[in-house]
Amino acid sequence: MLPATRKSYAVGARSESGFTLIEALIAGVILAIGVLGVVSLLSMSKVSQHESIQRMRAVSLADDILERIRRNPDGMAVYHTGLASPLGGESLGVDAPDPDCNASACTTEELATLDLWAWERLLDGASTTVTDDEGEVSSTSSMRSVRACVNFTADSLKTNTGMVDIILQWQGLNETKDAAAGGIVCGDDTDESETRRQLIVSSYVIDEKEL
Repeated sequence: MLPATRKSYAVGARSESGFTLIEALIAGVILAIGVLGVVSLLSMSKVSQHESIQRMRAVSLADDILERIRRNPDGMAVYHTGLASPLGGESLGVDAPDPDCNASACTTEELATLDLWAWERLLDGASTTVTDDEGEVSSTSSMRSVRACVNFTADSLKTNTGMVDIILQWQGLNETKDAAAGGIVCGDDTDESETRRQLIVSSYVIDEKEL
């Protein structure tokens, strides 16, 4: 009986696999696209947040001047700027009007003048300013190219009782549909309408002496 023969098989070298240069380039491109998408999303979020903050600030400013008018309706003739003489951009470096109604008695007109001066400083961000090398003062917190108008329409047979419209306009970051197109415009209508933002807050003001 012949002994059993053992069969031997040659084991071939195992093939090695890995990333080729093309695969690495494709992976890099996909990663770059993903990063760009994240950066774009963050940028859009930042712009939207900025626009939202600007509009909230505009609402707060409109409420501020309305409260001043309600406190002093007799000064309506001074508060009423109309649509042709907007406030904004002129208060930095301007001294307070005399007299100072916070320290001494004033007429209703003098109080209204002080209110408009103080409100315009809020519009211009006068509390946070920087001075450049040429001595020019600018704000670091105001809305860009902000303008504001106070437009009063008296009721029939009334002087200080009626509807007050507070119109605020400023420049946003991106182009959008012009909010002021075909409607009320505060001041000259030659600014950048492509990025213009507008807020109108209306309120009925009553002078109790006219009731």
